[in-house]
Amino acid sequence: MEIVELRPDLRMVVGAPGQAYLLRHSGGVLLVDTGRMGTGDAIAGALREWGLGRDAVTHLVLTHWHADHAGSAAEIAGWPNVRVFAHRADAPVVRGERAGAEAMLTPAERTLHAQVSDGLPDAPPARVDHELDDAQTLADLGAHVVATPGHTPGSIALHLPAAGVLFTGDIAAEHDGAVLLGPFNCDRELAKRSFRRLGELAADVVCFGHGRPLLGAATSALRLAATARTVPDPLG
Repeated sequence: MEIVELRPDLRMVVGAPGQAYLLRHSGGVLLVDTGRMGTGDAIAGALREWGLGRDAVTHLVLTHWHADHAGSAAEIAGWPNVRVFAHRADAPVVRGERAGAEAMLTPAERTLHAQVSDGLPDAPPARVDHELDDAQTLADLGAHVVATPGHTPGSIALHLPAAGVLFTGDIAAEHDGAVLLGPFNCDRELAKRSFRRLGELAADVVCFGHGRPLLGAATSALRLAATARTVPDPLG
């Protein structure tokens, strides 16, 4: 796994598949997603590069329940000071209380999905301490929850205006500098409507569940895609 510094206060842990992000704040570290099962040591390594331990992580926010995002949530939930957050529609799936909604794959997605999911273990059930809703604010982080249903029923983006960071989850993806609708959605039309919500959110750094983050002027690609006449959906 690779650790990428995006800013002095922001790091990305790149897995295969899945990405996790660490953002330092005044009270510790926010972790957005965990990657697949077994990513905990790499996340701890990113913390060590800051001179921090596992006890520095105060918040784990899951953008949705998929195993490439919540795969290490059960492990990290056992770290000393972590509170775990997920949207109320996905929280029961994270806890293992019910199965998640299946993706309605297009013909173009089927081969890619088979490649991505091959060998990907299911996420073990994990504790969720706080269930989130649209427009909810995590005041101690200055973070705003943006519901983006369609990828999963409880998918979210997380917007931190003061920090200038947007975490999109999988409602959007980056490919060669372009921003696209993320694949593997349970409700594609709903996902397209959610994708358009991202055009309203200003950020200096845009962090995707898959693809390279956009920094500075490059973030305009998100606004252009979200406000385009047709949502960019090459696999649709």
